[in-house]
Amino acid sequence: MLYPASYIVEPQPGHSHSHTIILLHGRSSTAEVYASDLFALKTTDLAKNLPSHFPNFRWVFPDAGERWCIAYKEERSAWCHTYSLQDMSLRQDLQVQGLRNGVYRIEDIVHEEVERLGGQSQRVFLAGFSMGSAVALWSIFTGAAFTSGKLGAFLGLSAWMPFTREAMVALEQRIPTATHAAHLKSLSVTFLDILGIDSFTSCETIQKSILEMLAYLGHGTDDIPVSVSYCRDLTGILRSLKVQLETREYIGAEREGHWVKEPEQLDDVVTFLRTLMNDTSWGGLG
Repeated sequence: MLYPASYIVEPQPGHSHSHTIILLHGRSSTAEVYASDLFALKTTDLAKNLPSHFPNFRWVFPDAGERWCIAYKEERSAWCHTYSLQDMSLRQDLQVQGLRNGVYRIEDIVHEEVERLGGQSQRVFLAGFSMGSAVALWSIFTGAAFTSGKLGAFLGLSAWMPFTREAMVALEQRIPTATHAAHLKSLSVTFLDILGIDSFTSCETIQKSILEMLAYLGHGTDDIPVSVSYCRDLTGILRSLKVQLETREYIGAEREGHWVKEPEQLDDVVTFLRTLMNDTSWGGLG
């Protein structure tokens, strides 16, 4: 699939490029609209927006482009098909092509951004909102996100993950002596088999990269379009894989709860990112 160009926001004038954050938009949005909506939000601290807090960041917003959505009988901006938000397991076969194309797209973008940072892959963070999180997570578990090295962090906003039930089955091996590495390999192989593609990198690389990556999940308890239960399932999966995870729940966000809660959630995102930047082992500025 030929994707539209990403929407890019360069570091603030007078500031050198130190980190890149790649943020994938949700369904029915676009890269530029998502960037505009996200940057309109303010934190408690001096009512700053995200670029004001991180003037050295390069912000990369990939664009999903439009595809025919069977459930709605129309073209929509979407990374993949979703037949039903109430039950994501319905017609999951419709999601496969979009996920397959999406993980290759993320691999390319991550590679470009790592090169811009002189190979310092830990200074690249991957994030997504709703369906954008779905593609980001599959890029992580298939290894597509790690072909240029480990990433510093993953941030999931109102996140859900396709084929969650299959992921849980892959992690519930009934072999008493099964190791953590074996569970992760089972999950990666399951996702690669669903996509019908070969592994992007070794299972050892995926495991090491995931263990050395920090993660944040934030979701509204009153999210009507995408239930918080999806995020709770995802939390269980990530914790079983020993991911260093911070999870937060919020109430009262706009858009029927399916959005970033201002200012509380933005405050938490800023705190999470500052923790990364202040820790030299995670590519921080020292």
